[in-house]
Amino acid sequence: MALTKSVTADKIEVITNPNENGADVTSVQVRTATKVLEDGAVISQSYHRHVIHSGDDWSSEPSNVQAICNAVFGA
Repeated sequence: MALTKSVTADKIEVITNPNENGADVTSVQVRTATKVLEDGAVISQSYHRHVIHSGDDWSSEPSNVQAICNAVFGA
């Protein structure tokens, strides 16, 4: 019986909404899935969501999230 834990950014969305002044603001929403597996079968999972805005530091994000942030906000 081997237990393993997997944490991945499994959903990345680019969202544009108006701010309080009516100007469009773009943000990146990231859903992180944490799964506990027993012999390859998922026995538990949970999700966490966070938002990245222009000007935030995304250097500690996974490479796929960094690539999208760089494309959306510029490198």
